[in-house]
Amino acid sequence: MDFTESTFQLQKEAGITVTAFTVAEPKALIVFAAGRGGSPSRHLPLLRAIAARGYTVAAPHFDMIPSAMPTKEQLDARIRQLEVISDEYTTAGLPVIGVGHSIGATLLLTLAGAKAITFYKESVKPQLKRNFAGLVLLAPAVDFFLHEGASDAINTKVYLRTGAKDNVTPADRTMMFKAMLEEHGSVNFVLDEQAGHFSYMDQLPPNVKDPQPDRHLFLEELANDVAKFIVSLT
Repeated sequence: MDFTESTFQLQKEAGITVTAFTVAEPKALIVFAAGRGGSPSRHLPLLRAIAARGYTVAAPHFDMIPSAMPTKEQLDARIRQLEVISDEYTTAGLPVIGVGHSIGATLLLTLAGAKAITFYKESVKPQLKRNFAGLVLLAPAVDFFLHEGASDAINTKVYLRTGAKDNVTPADRTMMFKAMLEEHGSVNFVLDEQAGHFSYMDQLPPNVKDPQPDRHLFLEELANDVAKFIVSLT
């Protein structure tokens, strides 16, 4: 399906830059949240593959979080931007699906009702819980949720995918979170044996070497599998 791609600042909310992939009659709105680096430009093939299936994709550009241990203020700022993006693009009756990588996936879980607690023991909450039709979580930073009751409010379908060679959020911790989610619903789970934390990005961060032996094939399969899950929701 044809779509238009553009990057611009939202008129009513100065300072928020968004890259949008727009179709004339979308099946759903996809809100994409990038990881710590903050740039959706590192995920363009995935976002284009989703848009080509008939979905409008809105992806805000975040300021980079300098530390691997983000503060409440930094996470709150990103949540506010995601809320603005969602409000800007959501129309009556149009399903909303969240897709995120790393800390971006963490923020989408928080918007969906999960109870996030930072490394500094501070609670992170949205202004209003969002009713997502589904969530795609790629190598999510799950340490924010490994406490009792953190995922109790998640009531949507989840696609959870992580790498066995992830040294940022080790796979065993993601498996713990998967078990928590499964107490309330089914989880489509994929463990990529040769993938690391950054394997899900088309453009790697500086000085990062990907353990994935065939990045082109892996990313192509990833885009197709994620798009297939999204189509199943609508």
